[in-house]
Amino acid sequence: MLEVEAISVAYGPVRALTEVSLRVAPGEIVALLGANGAGKTTTLATISGLQRPRAGVVRFEGQPISGLAVEAIVRRGIAHCPEGRRVFAGLTVAENLLAGGAIHPARTDFSADLARIYTLFPRLAERAGQHAWSLSGGEQQMLAVGRALMARPRLLLLDEPSLGLAPLLVAQMFAAIARLNRESGLAILLVEQNASVALSVAHRAYVLENGSVRLSGAADALARDERVRAAYFGG
Repeated sequence: MLEVEAISVAYGPVRALTEVSLRVAPGEIVALLGANGAGKTTTLATISGLQRPRAGVVRFEGQPISGLAVEAIVRRGIAHCPEGRRVFAGLTVAENLLAGGAIHPARTDFSADLARIYTLFPRLAERAGQHAWSLSGGEQQMLAVGRALMARPRLLLLDEPSLGLAPLLVAQMFAAIARLNRESGLAILLVEQNASVALSVAHRAYVLENGSVRLSGAADALARDERVRAAYFGG
């Protein structure tokens, strides 16, 4: 489904990624782990068209997408839920969700999409008429994910969905991610610093270090790997 082949990215003289390759198959959850500055967010930004690679290629369903505009990539079937939520504070919950579907101008009936998201995140249904600024951090994260889902993606890019959330909300968020994958077969590429929770829902994972892939494999195997445990599980 998604093939990232030897992409290199730099910000001026600073190299952010060096020949990063990864893949996501249909129906997979793939985790991308690494410390701050490892290149995780840059990898997602390059896939979604926010950043252009200096070398390498990104393919989605067999077609290169590296040179396409962000909107064209969304229409191809990739939605990006960025780090930090970035909801539209002055719009209501419902208006934020509808904005997520606006990328498909031919669509006029969003009732089924809204119902699906309200089922996944019942708290959003309860707050549909509230402005986004009035939501808690966890509710804003739910809204950010829901807004991305309104684009009807086949691949969802999630950047740090647990950031700033209390442990109970982290558990709820990842239960929703697992349910979404299980019930709809949505493929997910997940960037997450909480390695334990990420590996608990992922099928496979990659570990980035200084802009390069250092480890990859099945999620359960990496969860037992002593190098991963030492770096992300406190030994």
